[in-house]
Amino acid sequence: MKYSSKAVTEIEREYSKVLGELQVLWISLARELSPLLKTEKGREYVNEGVCRRLTTIRRCMENIFTLFPANRTRLFSEEERSDLEINLHAFLINSHGIPDNLALAYVEENNLQIPRHRAGMFRKEIKPHLPEKVRTYLDSNNISSWHKEYAKNYRDALAHRIPPYIPPLLYTAEHQFQYKEFETRIKVAMEVEGSFERAVTLVEEQETIGIICPFFMHSHTDSDAMQFHPQIIVDARTVIEIISVVRPHLTAR
Repeated sequence: MKYSSKAVTEIEREYSKVLGELQVLWISLARELSPLLKTEKGREYVNEGVCRRLTTIRRCMENIFTLFPANRTRLFSEEERSDLEINLHAFLINSHGIPDNLALAYVEENNLQIPRHRAGMFRKEIKPHLPEKVRTYLDSNNISSWHKEYAKNYRDALAHRIPPYIPPLLYTAEHQFQYKEFETRIKVAMEVEGSFERAVTLVEEQETIGIICPFFMHSHTDSDAMQFHPQIIVDARTVIEIISVVRPHLTAR
């Protein structure tokens, strides 16, 4: 499976836009928001938490889209796929961490008596203390489903269960037929012709069968395959949106 030319153009356009937005947001938080915060810990959670994570997210996106541009059709080497998964892991864990950093900053700035391990933006301990506008946003279908069904699921899988991975390739029905043909030819080369060299050549040709896989997942039994490039962009935009909703209330008195 590959993206249509229209989809490639749209993905590349949105990727370029979101990179710029992440950079502008980082500068704005560090230079404009942080000086307005009244507590040292609040500033730390914004500067060393949110801003540091934004930098990591942005760099992960650059690495991912460099290794795997949306118009790529060449199959991955194992080293490339490993590098993609490393960047995907860092992207996912830091995307999930930003709302919690915002929650911790909010707790500090409002002197709330909530234990640090309970101060998550989506946790029941903090929600009653949030402004109505923020609660309504967090409870909306889009954001609550993004958090419960996707972000938390993938974060928990990464930390505790099966780490997300990118399948090496996909097979069509034609590819499956070709693969089986090669199996027969390899067996003949080994058992009938007695040619190890010929068998190795056939194995190398067999490994080129298939198409690049633009999906990631963490388990075959309890996760859906996520379309790689669009999901990465959606995640980055969701993080930007969460920050934009919560940010005004970090300094509101």
